[in-house]
Amino acid sequence: MSSPRSLFQTVVDKSAPRHAREDAIDALAAAGATTQLRVVAVTSGLDGRYRRTALNALGQCRAMNELETLVDDRSLAQPLRERAEELT
Repeated sequence: MSSPRSLFQTVVDKSAPRHAREDAIDALAAAGATTQLRVVAVTSGLDGRYRRTALNALGQCRAMNELETLVDDRSLAQPLRERAEELT
């Protein structure tokens, strides 16, 4: 299994295939790498699909602290903050 750091790098690598990036988010969730998932969710310039997938993965991990942080993060787009709130 890849390290959370390696998986994170795959997610943010714009040249990586979509399925590899989605698989990396799933693997981060399976590893309980909630900090990396939170960073994916707030990374501007990253396709919204990956940011939403990371948010949903945080919900699957029951990462309430991370989600609550995102709800209060004004730098995060309103729809993503609303989704984070739904998941708490």
